[in-house]
Parts: sequence; structure tokens; C-alpha cells
Amino acid sequence: MKLNHIDLQVPDVQRTAAFFERYFGFEHASNRASPAIAILNDGEGLVLVLQRLKHPEEKYPEGFHVGFLVDDVETVLAFHARALADGLEVSEVIRNNRGTMVYCQAPGAVLVEVNARPSRARDSVGVGRVD
Repeated sequence: MKLNHIDLQVPDVQRTAAFFERYFGFEHASNRASPAIAILNDGEGLVLVLQRLKHPEEKYPEGFHVGFLVDDVETVLAFHARALADGLEVSEVIRNNRGTMVYCQAPGAVLVEVNARPSRARDSVGVGRVD
């Protein structure tokens, strides 16, 4: 069994789609002008569906997030710098036994994690390339 798609409900489909395209390389696979739905794919088989939120008062539960795993710490740091430069709400860089990560608030109040996990052979700072 393979995960096929994730469907997120957001207030502004086009703005949220632009975020995932810009920062994570997703490509539009549907009508780009639709305010109601965007179907994006990551080129590796995952489809991200964004649908217009029907009840604006609804919110994601605290702690809900979408996580992206990257190959190295440099990619996390580059994402962090780019998000800060673009004026996005982004956490400080977090380093712990789960890796080096940042959290960013995407349009539509979707929390996004970017994480590089520690390698099996830990280096001096405890982080490295995913094996």
C-alpha cells in the first residue's frame, strides 16, 4: 500500500498552491485559475490536493503539520533563510535527536516542517546526510 494523496482544506487555494510550488517544487496538475481546487504533484508520486475551506471558522488541530524530509542540514538552513527573507513566519532552527528542523506557517494556517534526520554514523554536531 502506498500513500496516494493528501487533501488539505485552505481558505486561499491559489496562494497556498503558490507556496508549495515555490518552496517544495510541486507542479500544478489542474486548472491553475481555479479558486476551489488545486491538484499538485511532487514528481515522485505524491499528490497534494488543496480545496477551498467550506467553513472558515474551522482550524487545524494544534500540532497538525505536514513534514518534508530533506537530505542534509544545508537544505534546512537554506529553506530557513529563504523563508525569513520572504517574510514568512518561521521557527528558529531546532536541533535534537530527531534531526535539524524548522517549522513554517504556510498560507491557510498549514504548519510545515522541513527536517534533515541525523545520519546513522553521527558527525560532530549530530546531524548529517540521510542514508
